[in-house]
Amino acid sequence: MSFAHPSYLWALLGLLVPIAIHLWSKKEAKTIKIGSVQWLSESKSKQSSSIQLNEWWLLVLRMGIISLLVLLMAKPQWHSKVRTTSLTYIIEPELVQHTDFMSRFNEISDDKEIRLLRKGLPLKENEQAIATINSIPDYWALASEMDALQTDSIVVFTKGLAKGLKGARPETKHKMDWVVIDSALAKETPLLAYKKKNGLQLFSGKSTPFDTKVSKKNINLGDEFTLSNNGDSLVIAETNPSKKIPLYVQKPIKIALHYTDSLQNDKTFIEAALKALSIYSDREIQVQSSLDTEVVSNKEVDAMIWLSAKPAPKTAKKLLVFKEDALSQSMIIAGIAEHTFYLTKRINSENAVTERLTEQLLQMLDINGEVEKFIAEVDHRSVTATELETTYTPSKKKQKQLAGQNVNPYLWLILLVLLLVERFVAYKRKQ
Repeated sequence: MSFAHPSYLWALLGLLVPIAIHLWSKKEAKTIKIGSVQWLSESKSKQSSSIQLNEWWLLVLRMGIISLLVLLMAKPQWHSKVRTTSLTYIIEPELVQHTDFMSRFNEISDDKEIRLLRKGLPLKENEQAIATINSIPDYWALASEMDALQTDSIVVFTKGLAKGLKGARPETKHKMDWVVIDSALAKETPLLAYKKKNGLQLFSGKSTPFDTKVSKKNINLGDEFTLSNNGDSLVIAETNPSKKIPLYVQKPIKIALHYTDSLQNDKTFIEAALKALSIYSDREIQVQSSLDTEVVSNKEVDAMIWLSAKPAPKTAKKLLVFKEDALSQSMIIAGIAEHTFYLTKRINSENAVTERLTEQLLQMLDINGEVEKFIAEVDHRSVTATELETTYTPSKKKQKQLAGQNVNPYLWLILLVLLLVERFVAYKRKQ
């Protein structure tokens, strides 16, 4: 038997309380003066003994109640030896669907088991349910669950996707062997298409175990690419079965740039950066520049740049406000309010290049943001087995594999019985 909170056992010193109360509660004998004792009959000794015995039973009952309360706080567990497996294979669900890979586990002995690398680490039993599992495992959270398995060795087969590493590296008592299966093929996967003035532009993602890249190319409708019936998606005929990808109408990005005379040079650098960004992204960016005294409300703009010391007008669109900050390490930083950004320093020919003004404007405007959402679906970058390993901290002495049984429910039942008996005895003895 062991205790989850053994420090509570110090409370057993409370057993001295009912003993002290029992001793102090004895009533002093009264002296009664009488003239003669010849008419008094002798009392039976067994009656006096019975009274004393009942008081001792009451004391024992109360001590038992206190002992049970202390044990309940300490949470005792009864341990018994359990059967352990010599080897446990844990396999990522997506790998289980590959017949060639699973053929190596067809003839495993009874002292070995196969579990799935998912929450709860269930045994591989239901093949139909496995086919519906497509989520990325949280490797290190599952490693903590593996540490509780009753097994001598653990071997984990996984695709080792980089986006499955979350949080801090855990410490485990089991030595886990991670085997990364490289199932990522370097092939292009169509993500989406943009409808532009001069035709269609297709974005594709290409992922390998080392990196993920996005490429784009202009395409024409024909035998390979056709529009769906409602015109909101592009059908790729060369895939089997035919694959549909979303089709977006790419409109020009409209930006309202308001400036004061003292920041006219900064305005020029921003206009040049936006022009370079338009060429790089192959997307039209329309900039409407005006003085801060000529502000006209325009709900059609996608973003506003405010280069002035005056308070910026309120807008629900993205807003870049000039606000000098000598401590800022970046030229453009995100503000507390949603869609608000700050230009923290004056722009010159040197810091426009060294601090990558064009790239920071690209991140702020989130041009082609739809592509970022779809790129996660084809991200097959993987990590090595060494990067997946947990921090192994072996015990100083080899512990036996034991199964713990919670005995608290039984203790509560005994405590209830003792309370009823104690109240009944106290009522009878008027204590």
